[in-house]
Amino acid sequence: MTKFIDADINFYPDKITYTGDTNEGRYYIPADWPAEIEERTIMHEWESELMKKHADFICEKGGNILEIGFGMGISAGFIQDNDPKSHTIIELHPQIAEKAREWAADKPNVTIIEGDWLTVLPSLVEGNIRTIPRKFDGFFFDPYGEWSGYHKFADMVVQHCKPTSRLSHWNCVHVEGSSCGFVNHPKFSISFEVIDVDPPENDYFNLKTYFLPKVFFNV
Repeated sequence: MTKFIDADINFYPDKITYTGDTNEGRYYIPADWPAEIEERTIMHEWESELMKKHADFICEKGGNILEIGFGMGISAGFIQDNDPKSHTIIELHPQIAEKAREWAADKPNVTIIEGDWLTVLPSLVEGNIRTIPRKFDGFFFDPYGEWSGYHKFADMVVQHCKPTSRLSHWNCVHVEGSSCGFVNHPKFSISFEVIDVDPPENDYFNLKTYFLPKVFFNV
């Protein structure tokens, strides 16, 4: 994770990238494996239609929204279109977090938190003397990298859910499954919107079908 955090982000009109080790964060790669350095895409504008669908779903109940990963701000913009009561964004990379703060400067309902969601999420609490986990009405999870701990999201988010919470995440799988562990999770139910896509050739998603997860909290 340190390599990504220290890397400079390339902000292009249609995508953002960084130059780093393609094997960074992959647990099955030996520690002495040679680095494979190349320019990697973090996010691309082709995702815009999908980001709108994710945003509209998690904002169905309005209220307070938590977004993990800012990227190009595409999903954040669509979330704002739904006029949430509050919109909290956690972003790991300092240069992307700075872009997020610039974007949020004229949006009083937005809070940007720079840091690793794995440590930030448990710190989101309500109350003074007796604190409880802060609850959100909608969640969108889209951090970057093999090191992002995406497989821990379902378990860690439980205590922040309301009975009516809506959750979704970027889904890189090629079947009706969840890269974040929501399928067969005892606390959640999940369905999928199957969407035909035609992404330009890239280094992270070249499938023709996208399985958009719609997750509900089981009370």
